[in-house]
Amino acid sequence: FFSGAGSGFDYRRPRMASGFGTRAPVGRCFPVYREFAECISEKSGSPSEKAAACTELREDYVECLHHKKEITRLNALSDERARKIKAGEPVPSTLTEDAKSGTFRLPFTNVKS
Repeated sequence: FFSGAGSGFDYRRPRMASGFGTRAPVGRCFPVYREFAECISEKSGSPSEKAAACTELREDYVECLHHKKEITRLNALSDERARKIKAGEPVPSTLTEDAKSGTFRLPFTNVKS
């Protein structure tokens, strides 16, 4: 498919599956990928030196794709909430509970009529 001379495909450059999104012309993570790819292309040195220089951008790109840090954080919050409920400690209400009770207000919705 992309294996021949003159195909224009460079296996040494970082790449993503596609730049197309499912609901928009550009994928959700494509801008983050572009920053990472530009960082890699601007750096000089061995591939490992380039990767080391762009570590934070790579982490951002992987997080955008997989949400592992976000999921880990949400799981920790959920576990802490469950622990407090089990221990009988006071727990603040969730946004869902506030919305169902009608007490949920965003800062810009507190307009006096």
